[in-house]
Amino acid sequence: MAPTAPVGRQRAIELVQENSFPISLGSPHPTVLIVQQEGKFRIRELVVDAQEAAAAANAAGRARSPSWMPEHFYALGKPTGEIFAEAASKAELVAVMGTMTWPEHW
Repeated sequence: MAPTAPVGRQRAIELVQENSFPISLGSPHPTVLIVQQEGKFRIRELVVDAQEAAAAANAAGRARSPSWMPEHFYALGKPTGEIFAEAASKAELVAVMGTMTWPEHW
């Protein structure tokens, strides 16, 4: 699996408007997710549980064809970290996205 390119602000806004949830952001690997969570629309950091990652890496090492790449690690991320933006509606989230500082790697 190859690293991903940044989605960019404009494309992320389009994906929100198209209801393409969840929306992964981050390059070279997803580190942020745009989600609908607890009745809100959020841009939230993906957090990987260290114990879960270690167990998965160990299991991969014992597999018939061992493979553990960064993509496997980042795939374990869950939207439980820092909330970068939060809104009650998609329209409100789009407005926030249009004015917030947008990291280049998103």
